[in-house]
Formats: sequence, C-alpha cells, structure tokens
Amino acid sequence: MQRITFAARDGHQLAAYRFDPAGTRRGHVIIAAAMAVPQAFYAAFARYLAGCGYTAWTFDYRGIGESHAGSMRGVKADLSDWLIKDYDALLHEVSDMSPRQPVFVVGHSFGGQVAPLLPSRERLTGLVNIAVGSGSARHTTPHIRRKAPLMWHLLAPTLCPVFGYFPGARLGVVGDLPTGAMFQWRRWCLTPDYLLSGEPGAREAYASADYPVLALTFADDELLLEAGSRLLHGAYLKRPADYRVLDATHHGLPRVGHFGFFKQQSEATLWPMVTDWLDRAAPGG
Repeated sequence: MQRITFAARDGHQLAAYRFDPAGTRRGHVIIAAAMAVPQAFYAAFARYLAGCGYTAWTFDYRGIGESHAGSMRGVKADLSDWLIKDYDALLHEVSDMSPRQPVFVVGHSFGGQVAPLLPSRERLTGLVNIAVGSGSARHTTPHIRRKAPLMWHLLAPTLCPVFGYFPGARLGVVGDLPTGAMFQWRRWCLTPDYLLSGEPGAREAYASADYPVLALTFADDELLLEAGSRLLHGAYLKRPADYRVLDATHHGLPRVGHFGFFKQQSEATLWPMVTDWLDRAAPGG
C-alpha cells in the first residue's frame, strides 16, 4: 500500500492509496466511494483485490477524508466537481499509466450511480456496482422515506446557509458535505427518477454506455429499495447489466445492507463474485 496525491482536473490536490499485487498485475481497479464515505472504509477490499492480482486504487473526493483540510465552510464543490474534476482525473491517470491493461471501477452507491457520466468513460473496461440505486423518495425504505421531507425541506435549506456546509456528522445523517454537493443531491432526490430525471443528460449517458456492468444489490439494504436499483440498471440499453439481488442468509451472513459488502465478513463469500467477474471481463479472460 502506498499513499499518493494526484491532481484533479483543476489542479486541486487529492489523496489516494495504491494497493499493488505481489506478482503479475492483471489490471487496475478504481474503488469509487459512496457519498461522504472516506476511502479508508474500502482498504480491506482493496487489499483483497491486490491479493487477486489487481492494482487497486482508493481516493477521497475533495472535501472528504484525506482530501480535506481546514474548515468545511471553505469547500466549494458539488457532485459534478467530484465526478468531472476528481473521479475522472484518477481514471485518466490510471489508464495513462498502463494503456495496455484493463481499468475497472467498483462503484459503491454514488460512485456507481455517476459512472456513466464520466467524461472519460470510454477508458473503462467494465463497472461493478455495489448497492447502487435511486435515492428518490419513492425508491427508499419506509424509514428513510419518512425522514426525507425533514432532510430536504428543513435541515438542508436551513443548516447549509448557517454553517456553510451540511453538518451531517453531528446529526448522524450521511456525513459532512459541501453545500454545493448537498443541494445537487437534493435536486436528484426530489425528482421521480433520481439523477436520470434530475441531472441533464444522465438518461442519455446511461443509454449509450458501452461497457459491461455487474450489479450486486442486497435484499436487506436499509436505505434503498430494489425497484430503484432496477430503474437505474434498466437504463443501460446498449449493454444490459448483469443484475443480481443477493440475500445475506444465502451466503452465511447475518446481514449485508448498504455497507456490509466492504466489511471483512464478506471476504469469503461475496468478494470472489467480483474478482471472478473481473477475471472474465478482462481481455483474454
């Protein structure tokens, strides 16, 4: 494991970690995080990928984890900045480093939702989506749906101007987010089809995406409903996704939910599903 910094499209310095295999490398895998989740959460899975022959990369979007310093009030970033300036910059850097080797993305929630909108998506060999679905109120679990009006119509509009960011960590909601990111996400969540109807060009980007997709959705996801996950993955028209709904108990696990795939408990039963797919999707696999 090696800590590195890389330059976003606008020169902003971002933190990342590189996990290299001991032997021959089969390709690269970029792990794109969920909303406000620091890259450290994905370290165990990254080490597993390295053990299977892939150089794995984790990174923090600006304003998150190790890509943040100082007051969150000073972070001027929205979701498009995370996507176009940060995420896409790492995809460029990795693919330029090894132009003859496959580059995959494992996207967790937000990291998978936005992958079709990457400006350099033609550099992707394939995408693995983990717990990726729609955050629109109609596609969230009853517990989340009941809280949505409070979040979108009171907390976000009131607290962001007061604090200069969304103080989710102290509220126990999502995490601290730059104001721009919070309000762009709010727009998506207040439209019926999430980013497909809330972000200009998103539906067309999904429809034209030309890379294989593996989607793992978990029946016990405490945040998102299967219907919303099927909505997003059904928007892939050029190459239909390999879509799988998994029950934790069928894999000897008490629960998986929205975050459990990346915990050590999943190594023996769930993580090999991803590496097996990567091996087959890689050129010559």
